[in-house]
Amino acid sequence: METTLYLQMFKRGWWIIVLTILVATNGSLLISYLSTPVYQSSARFIVSPNTGIYESTWDIVSSIDTLDKRSIINTYKELLISPSVYGVNPIFQTIDPETMATDYKLSVVVLPETNILKLTVEGPDPKQVVIIADAIGSTAVSYMNKLYPYYNFSLFEKPEVPTEPIRPKPVENAALAMLFGGIIGVVMAFFREQLQNTVEKLRARSIFDPVTSAYTRAYFERRLLEEITQHPDSSLSLGLINFRGLEEVSTIIPQPILDRLMNTVTQTLKNELRGRDIVGRWDTAKLAVLLPSTPASAVEATFKRIQLYLAESISIDKLDEMAVLPNPCVGAATRDQLESGDELIRRAELAMEKASALESAAVVFLTKPFLFMDSSELDK
Repeated sequence: METTLYLQMFKRGWWIIVLTILVATNGSLLISYLSTPVYQSSARFIVSPNTGIYESTWDIVSSIDTLDKRSIINTYKELLISPSVYGVNPIFQTIDPETMATDYKLSVVVLPETNILKLTVEGPDPKQVVIIADAIGSTAVSYMNKLYPYYNFSLFEKPEVPTEPIRPKPVENAALAMLFGGIIGVVMAFFREQLQNTVEKLRARSIFDPVTSAYTRAYFERRLLEEITQHPDSSLSLGLINFRGLEEVSTIIPQPILDRLMNTVTQTLKNELRGRDIVGRWDTAKLAVLLPSTPASAVEATFKRIQLYLAESISIDKLDEMAVLPNPCVGAATRDQLESGDELIRRAELAMEKASALESAAVVFLTKPFLFMDSSELDK
């Protein structure tokens, strides 16, 4: 079930996922195109005892043990990229200090469990990074061999001219952007679906009565106004039904039972109407019916037929041992030309009050100038 819901969500929101993927991919490619390529070149150096100055093998072994101290190798590491050391090289006299500081990045790491240092130079010019690495290495070798004659600091691996930049990498970046865009798209599609569901629920709550599934009174009155505005010359009839029997027991029976009874009479009412007819919940035990484009001659018979069907008793329990007579009292009015919706509602409410005041359930039609007929008169 959940899989089906997710598939439907993706089906409705596929365009969001595709859009985010395209935006992320194109953005990545654009950034890669506008970014300055960065090249990298590395050189490796090794620190070892200077065997030429030791008199015995024991001294050499002792020197190796001393070299295991991290303070020594870390000193070499700091001196290797110290500007005070490599800055004396003539090469750096030709490079603008600001360009060197902003465009080129120097880093040194000690390879784990070794006495090997790796110098890395990054920058926009592939040839220049090699020149800088060579200059730093040659200067450092000369300086540190003089500073620590008991150890030999030497070049282990020369830097090479890079053929491809380390960044940006358009293909890899585009692939990651597609993945990231897809994830963002799925999240956005999910939240859009949740937001849409929330909006639809709020909209449905404002339009439909949760108990009867009929229109709410506010929406029913709005539909009435729309019918008058859009079809001012068409016939329009309004009927208000007061279920007097349900109203009388509303304070006795539990609310869930009353809700079920109202739902039952509403469904019965809908089954007796045309597709264009509109049903709304007017009050606790009242319903409203709007009959658009119904000839005035047919309105009386329609409401009389509706009243007969709605008058049938409704069982309260499943064993049919208790039943309630809805006792529907119908008040109806047909709109005259130039009559407003509020005036039509007032006439229908007055007709419903007159029908409810009669001893037996009746249908009362109130027409201008407020002449009304009950169901007994309609039989004539």
